[in-house]
Amino acid sequence: MDTTELSRIGAFGSKVVTNAVAQTGTWMAILCLSATVFTTLTEPNGVVAGTIGSAVFPAGVTIYGAFTNFTLASGSVRCYNTRNMVANP
Repeated sequence: MDTTELSRIGAFGSKVVTNAVAQTGTWMAILCLSATVFTTLTEPNGVVAGTIGSAVFPAGVTIYGAFTNFTLASGSVRCYNTRNMVANP
């Protein structure tokens, strides 16, 4: 299996976040476990929160991207790690 396929099935791990503490990492997908609102949601090329900062994502929705940090305003998520291509070519 190549790296992309491994990322899609969560082979690089995940974590559940249920609080409003800023999270830092490298994630390729964020699954909303309950209705979720983000305070911040950042990709390497810029902050996404300007377009979705007040949006409510229903439980079961998965957001795909190359996320490097986020903070929840409310809700809970499972964020799926991506392989850090700089540290692990």
